[in-house]
Amino acid sequence: MATRKKPLDFEANLAQLEDIVETLEDGNLSLEESLKSFELGIKITRQCQEALKQAEQRVLLLSQDAEGKIQETPFVDTDTDDE
Repeated sequence: MATRKKPLDFEANLAQLEDIVETLEDGNLSLEESLKSFELGIKITRQCQEALKQAEQRVLLLSQDAEGKIQETPFVDTDTDDE
């Protein structure tokens, strides 16, 4: 029986990555702790990249018309304050 991967929680991973970067920037870790944090940061970065890749693929699938052609829709920013 094949196991499915747990969906990636992009926001949680990004928050954890930001914490790691902040801790590394503080410079209070030993070399060994810094290396472990860096390795964890790389792992989380790869997970974030995979989540973004999956999101991009979903957007492309949702953007296709019945013939499989990508429908380009211009972005309209509705959250502007042009006063």
